[in-house]
Amino acid sequence: MKYLVLLLAGAAGLAHAQTLKPGLWEFKQTPQLDAARQAQMAQAQKAMEGMPPERRAMMEQMMAQRGISLNMAGGVITLKTCITKEQAERNVAPVTNGGHCTQDVKRSGSVINTHFVCTDPDSEGDATVTLRGSDAFTNDVTVRATRQGKTETTKVSGEGRWLSADCGDVQPFKSQAK
Repeated sequence: MKYLVLLLAGAAGLAHAQTLKPGLWEFKQTPQLDAARQAQMAQAQKAMEGMPPERRAMMEQMMAQRGISLNMAGGVITLKTCITKEQAERNVAPVTNGGHCTQDVKRSGSVINTHFVCTDPDSEGDATVTLRGSDAFTNDVTVRATRQGKTETTKVSGEGRWLSADCGDVQPFKSQAK
């Protein structure tokens, strides 16, 4: 799950720029995974679906307290999160992996290019986010992570869209970018 959150942090955190609206956002990310990772993702989805309703509700509530509403159906990872007005004004990325990443962000017009390096888990990556006005974007992220002494590369493409100024029950991410 931590690896999954890292992918989402790369996508979600990088999309956040001064021109985007604060409020409830939905990120749909499609990882390009090898067969083993696809099987793990399918297994995680099946495990979530097979949980007793009370346990699943408890897990969803714990994730919601961290600013995450997550669905992994059909190989697409859908995340809903709340970006506060203060986060938008400070251009603070809502990184969810404990704050163990640094980011080098360069922006040219509506395109944001980012290189990030993380220490927990050891990884690095690059992302390109193309803003589509103040309420949508597309992204391509490449993450290189070290797992069991081997470097694995994962690519994720996706999009984000603003849903509402009101975040409802979805809590804001706890921003911890360095």
